[in-house]
Amino acid sequence: MPSATMPPEVDIKVTTTERVFPQTPTQHEQAVPLSLLDATTAKFALTNAVWLFEPLNEKDVLDVAEHLRQTLSTALTSYPQWAGQLKSITVVDDASVPVEAKEFPAHARRFGRVYTHFGASADVGVEFISATSSATTESLYQTERIETQPLWDRKDDNLGKFVPSVDIAQALQPNEPDAATGLRKPIMAIQCTTLSDGGFVLAVKTAHPLADIAGLIRFIKDWASVSSAVIKGLTAPVLTPEFKPARLDNLAAGDINAEEPDPAIIRRTERLPLHRYDWWAAPGKPPAPFLDAAKLVPPAGKPMPWVEWDLEAPVSDYTIHLNTMQVDLLLNEATKGTDGDGPRISKHDAVLAHVWTCIVRARQLGKDDGPVHCDLVLGVRYAFKLGENFMGSPIIMMNVELPGSEIGYKQSSNATSAMVPIARKIRHIISTVSDPANLADHLHSAAYEKSPQRIWQAFLGRRHILVTTWARAGIYDVDFGLGSRIRYADGVVPNLDGNILIKEAPPSSGEFLSGSRPSWTDSGVDISVHICAEDMERLLMDPLLLPRLN
Repeated sequence: MPSATMPPEVDIKVTTTERVFPQTPTQHEQAVPLSLLDATTAKFALTNAVWLFEPLNEKDVLDVAEHLRQTLSTALTSYPQWAGQLKSITVVDDASVPVEAKEFPAHARRFGRVYTHFGASADVGVEFISATSSATTESLYQTERIETQPLWDRKDDNLGKFVPSVDIAQALQPNEPDAATGLRKPIMAIQCTTLSDGGFVLAVKTAHPLADIAGLIRFIKDWASVSSAVIKGLTAPVLTPEFKPARLDNLAAGDINAEEPDPAIIRRTERLPLHRYDWWAAPGKPPAPFLDAAKLVPPAGKPMPWVEWDLEAPVSDYTIHLNTMQVDLLLNEATKGTDGDGPRISKHDAVLAHVWTCIVRARQLGKDDGPVHCDLVLGVRYAFKLGENFMGSPIIMMNVELPGSEIGYKQSSNATSAMVPIARKIRHIISTVSDPANLADHLHSAAYEKSPQRIWQAFLGRRHILVTTWARAGIYDVDFGLGSRIRYADGVVPNLDGNILIKEAPPSSGEFLSGSRPSWTDSGVDISVHICAEDMERLLMDPLLLPRLN
């Protein structure tokens, strides 16, 4: 649909703002060190999702926002860490760590390590905002979008405006009470906006160390199950999230509490396909505790390749929809001529290979023999057998690297698809990094970084894409028991050159209310692409971007 159908401005009127705490207070004060991987995400963008729900069919709940606020309090009883504070070790002298962290293992008392402190009188609670808007469900998202607008220009999109504006606490920064309100910044903020047609928008954002998208969805589903039980007059279900970050750290190779790392393990990690960009290298600088000794701190990795990233160039934001048949076609192209030999290529591998090739062409790097990078975020719950209920942000970013000339090919209908080696390269890197032994080595290395946030495993700009995937996260498998179907679910990521988000597309009208689909691609795939405006123009003109079905 043309952008003119979108309202020029969405009015959002906040009605109430309050802090919500667990219905049943925590029995005793706790300080829990987050995992080694959680700590690496302390400078990441927030984990941020938005759900647009269609008008309610049921009248059991007259005030949706109030119902959600009350059931949120019940759910938080099983997630008390989100009502507390997010902190970090800001000293290099072990004797000076805060009192509540004195009993942490040695590796969790090092500089930059992150922990949560809750069950105390200083708990901050979860910010819950109720609001209203004259917008309608249809004005915010048209059901026919995937058919009529597979290339969706998000410049007129209003969904992001429903995200709560409150600042979220950052582990590496102090969180003192606000002079005006006396409140500290929360770890999580939620806004429920009731629309004029009876639909509503639910937007949630949280500090990344406490939850990646899998962790956030786990929480939302648990909250929804409490809501459904209340509506049906049933006892609230027993929620079983597992907040035990030490389980992950215990899987590290070697002894991570020793004074020095194991040189043999470090040598092995240096061979893994992971970027090591050093935030402390110029023009960056070490944090305060290291400033005086900056000349004594050896480089820990490569300097950031800032020359490749024009920070002043305008960036365009489009959502590209591939339907189920197009996804199947890409999988066929990515496995053509292999006869089942080699690693099993997934639909996600094929979609990623396709998007990467199109972006490389758009950036005019198809004849460039220099390396281009797909920096892919990988969750490690499956590899480490941690289970879906494991809370936190157990992710790592890997480097899939190939010459531009091998990526930005011009596909010939008569030739064997050049996607095959690209998809195989993606699968090979995923298999290598997700090997439990390699992950264990990486955890050992992370335990001894001068600061867990010093090393950046990705970059943006002309030669990189940074890919976050919400495949199989179940963003549409959320049912609050309100008889209201999810019209659209979206992720909010920074609008930076090379930022990519792959997620499942919305179900077609009447397809289902909630519940897992057999495949995450059953309704197609939505790919959020942020690249500089000049390259985006070329991308949209690429005849191969939307695969043609014969």
